[in-house]
Amino acid sequence: MDDESAPNAASGPRERTLRLLREAARDLLRAGKPLTVPAVAKLAGVSRATAYRYFPTNDAVVLHATMSLSDDPLKDAEWAPHNATSSAELTDRAADLVRATAAWAFDHENELRTMLRLSLAPERANLQPRRGSTNRGRWIDELLKDLPPDVSPTARRRLAAALTPLFGSDAIVWTTDIADLSRDEAIDVLAWMARALIAATLADGAARE
Repeated sequence: MDDESAPNAASGPRERTLRLLREAARDLLRAGKPLTVPAVAKLAGVSRATAYRYFPTNDAVVLHATMSLSDDPLKDAEWAPHNATSSAELTDRAADLVRATAAWAFDHENELRTMLRLSLAPERANLQPRRGSTNRGRWIDELLKDLPPDVSPTARRRLAAALTPLFGSDAIVWTTDIADLSRDEAIDVLAWMARALIAATLADGAARE
């Protein structure tokens, strides 16, 4: 018997129903619609009673819906990470990384805006913390690890803080809602800012030598 025909608990009725409900929750999130148990049940084509057995509250719907953002643009074959060996390469790497993550953010704009709105609701502050909305911490670490060893811990922390608004929902909100930029213009500006921040950090370190 091959693997496809072998009994598998993960493909049982309960697991299939959960998968349908999760997919419905994610579709609602992408569309910016209310994340409620009745809405998920209707979209998934199951009864409300069934949906409530899997998602007992609307908050449970939110948690399952946001699992769709677990993908990472840095795993995309079109973005090839490399170890920077010079200042020019490091600034190029910063711009490339920000372009990749900004494109990902715009592709997930509805989800990120919904998550931002939920995170700002006082009653959901603990459910959906803003820092957990993206992988921005790991993305920033990708850049910091290539900084020269003589860059001080203080400078690294300052750079990490300055890079933070270049990722996720924050980047979308201020570039489009406040600066009134198009998607392409926003990505160009974000990449330029990443270059400028890295270059300034390296220049500051060189001036102190």
